[in-house]
Amino acid sequence: MLYHLIFDAFMDKKIKHIGTKSGKLLLFGGVYSNLQALEQLISIAKAEGIPPENCICTGDITGYCAQPEETITSFKNWGALSIAGNVELQLSNDSQDCGCDFKAGGRCDSFSKMWFPYTKGHLSEPSLAWVSRLPEYIGFEYGNKQISVVHGSYENVSEFIFESTSENIKKKCFEQTESDVVIAGHCGLPFNQTIEEKLWLNPGAIGMPANDGTRRVWYILLEIENGKIKYTHRSLEYDYKTAQQLMYKNHLPEAYADTLASGIWDNMEILPELEKMGQGIPIHFDNDSTQNKEPKTPKKMADSYYDPKDLRKFGKITEWSEELGTKFFDYYGKVFEEGALSAREKSLIALAVSHVVKCPYCIDAYTKDGLQKGITKEEMMEAVHVGAAIESGATLVHGVQMMNKYNKLSM
Repeated sequence: MLYHLIFDAFMDKKIKHIGTKSGKLLLFGGVYSNLQALEQLISIAKAEGIPPENCICTGDITGYCAQPEETITSFKNWGALSIAGNVELQLSNDSQDCGCDFKAGGRCDSFSKMWFPYTKGHLSEPSLAWVSRLPEYIGFEYGNKQISVVHGSYENVSEFIFESTSENIKKKCFEQTESDVVIAGHCGLPFNQTIEEKLWLNPGAIGMPANDGTRRVWYILLEIENGKIKYTHRSLEYDYKTAQQLMYKNHLPEAYADTLASGIWDNMEILPELEKMGQGIPIHFDNDSTQNKEPKTPKKMADSYYDPKDLRKFGKITEWSEELGTKFFDYYGKVFEEGALSAREKSLIALAVSHVVKCPYCIDAYTKDGLQKGITKEEMMEAVHVGAAIESGATLVHGVQMMNKYNKLSM
């Protein structure tokens, strides 16, 4: 792959050590040339009294949206810190693609052939030179903890690491960076995870919503409280309409422009099965102090057992049995890979079984997954009927057991 050739050329690992930090920090990533989102974030940093040198980006300042030059200029004028994401590394090397290692021929791959040349063609020489000077990693001390900022992982800037990604992969990154805390980006979804007293934080992206059915975009505030690091996931809303219209005007992928308004990704090619289940379910963090919270609606008694938001907590089942939970998710992911059965066929089977076992979480997840894979409502309903027929037949055939027992007792 082209990216791996580039990566070999950067084996010296351009690490910028910035000493010891104090005060409140603002962490964010994935600006994706979304000038309107960046401007809103800058105003929040100023309102919070956070100086630019305490604002740190996990990379991909440029990307899908329509204002790469304006975004770079605004970022430079602000004075925040950033590492290079895969987009910046590819731009620095005059490459022809974004280096995301998207599946060849997939929708993400096709869209990247539209937005990456646009980004490259709309950056001035001074901006390209500035991008080329970005470090690959940032290291610093904060609250007596060693912090490392990476894009994907330490080994691979383009590696998608999600909450459901194996803990062993994250542990390796902690070891390689000799860090207590890793701040990562690239995957576009905010999450936090404690692994053997070490902390993995992904602030999410501010340039695109998090596939949760809302227009909100995400960042993290970091501070020291009672001698310990406290992190708070925060979301913001911004002038998405202007960003969207500029994408339409410049003939950038309409599917990405639509996502700015819908909060739903056009496809889930890069997502593991667990993260796919979260599509369209608004993200909520227990310590979320977001300024723009969604209005709360009274909770009905009937909702108390099956709250759709609980589906996002599925990954937390590993907390009470880490070894077994991790093995389950590894197995779960393998099951849904393409094999003798296509991913589409497996989705239909999963939908039918979801109805048989009467799991509302699974029904929601695989209805969405089926739509994403182009499964029609007629096919879905037929699959449900197949499940119902087997379940009914299984019940009736056990009637033979009843008849045998009755005959034996009545003799």
